[in-house]
Amino acid sequence: MGLLTGLVAVPYHYLLQQLFNSRKLFFDGHYPWYFHVLFFFTLWGILLCVNWMVKKMPLITGGGIPQTRAVINGRITYKNPLTQLIAKFTGGILAISAGLSLGREGPCVQIGSYVGNIISKWGHVLAGERKQLLAAGAGAGLAAAFAAPLASSLLVIESIERFDAPKTAITTLLAGVVAGGVASLIFPFNPYSQISAIAPQATFIDQLKLFLFLAVVISVFGKIYSMFTLWCKDFFTRLKHPPYMKMLYLLIIAYTISLTEIDLTGGGEQFLIMQAMHGYHPVLWIAAMMLIHLIFTSLSFSGLPGGNFIPTLVTGGLFGQIIALLLVKYGFIETESISYIMLISMVGFLVAVVRTPLTGIVLITEITGHLDVFYPSIIVGGLTYYFTEMLQIKPFNVVLYDEMISTPAFRTEGRSSLFVEIMTGAYFDGKEVDHLTLPQRCIIKTIHRDRKDLAPAGQTLIPGDQVEIEIDSQDIEKLYEPLISMANIY
Repeated sequence: MGLLTGLVAVPYHYLLQQLFNSRKLFFDGHYPWYFHVLFFFTLWGILLCVNWMVKKMPLITGGGIPQTRAVINGRITYKNPLTQLIAKFTGGILAISAGLSLGREGPCVQIGSYVGNIISKWGHVLAGERKQLLAAGAGAGLAAAFAAPLASSLLVIESIERFDAPKTAITTLLAGVVAGGVASLIFPFNPYSQISAIAPQATFIDQLKLFLFLAVVISVFGKIYSMFTLWCKDFFTRLKHPPYMKMLYLLIIAYTISLTEIDLTGGGEQFLIMQAMHGYHPVLWIAAMMLIHLIFTSLSFSGLPGGNFIPTLVTGGLFGQIIALLLVKYGFIETESISYIMLISMVGFLVAVVRTPLTGIVLITEITGHLDVFYPSIIVGGLTYYFTEMLQIKPFNVVLYDEMISTPAFRTEGRSSLFVEIMTGAYFDGKEVDHLTLPQRCIIKTIHRDRKDLAPAGQTLIPGDQVEIEIDSQDIEKLYEPLISMANIY
């Protein structure tokens, strides 16, 4: 699982990097104006092609994390996984390479889930175990995007599977290690490792005050960011202009930014790394760049294939740089500690917007190799988590998931099946099906045991049984965790 996902997701990352470098060479080359006209219309045609693919295959839209969660929950089924994988791969590369502010991590996650789906079908994997392969593929996809296997398994637990199953976690971690190994072979140099992390020379109490201050301002900014991003997404959807005009608007913004600060396009990761290594620009200039990136990211998230994870990290890092520059100006910290504040702010802002504290803390530590930011990230990330709860900031991917299952196609669904595996010592272990008390309108349909499908009547459940539970589709989100917990030990 990890190997095959790595062999698909790592080339995705590699092609994005090569196409970004080619586009950067073009804009740095000072070509005549007619070359730019030709290039502009070529990119417009590419975006129209990607938009057409999304209309034909709606499941490849956006980052892909909500869709992956829906597949694992049993809400949706990949009917043509290989075709959709190719479309997601191609569409994501073209949309991001056109300059839109989108991330590679979401598509890599969904690409991994497509690979998991294909392997489970080819290998005739039991339905009760299929979600482990899907989760492992999703985690391996993120590991391939960042070469961070531990963070990838935590993302599956926090944002996709949303249930801390050891079997799922270890499966995802093992697949992530292999996919991360493939990524390390192709990308032996990690630019994040060049970012320094020098803690401010301050007392313990002063550092706690600094971390508390960061958590408060990041939480408030996260609330503003979330509200603005969702407003832009809703505005872009309601805009009564034909698709070709909407793609034109996005391209005009992307092309204008490319002419002035190309590192800010394609997610802005290159710009963030350069600022973290040499971020001594005036505060107002950084603030202007951050606002441009924020607005551009919010508009770019218009349904084309691409995630919001990396753009969120970039916005959080630049916001942290603004805070750090102000602290330097007023003598609270030294100049060499700017990148230290930026890394912690990236964690805090990711927690505020996506609500994945463990993923954020481990990811930044894993990709930078700096344990110096681990404990401060725990403090800032933990405080931010509770502050965002107080501010009632709903996790961005949860909002997207809720929007997806609220569409007419999902509301009209009748019954769905949830497959669980009975583990030793679980509530279901040793229970007679006829005497089981299940939630309302939940029915055990079949029991798969010793390669046979058994009728449930009169059967006693034993460890290893693969049980199909039929429930109302609209109840999956409410009953998924309770039913899984009855079958498993966690």
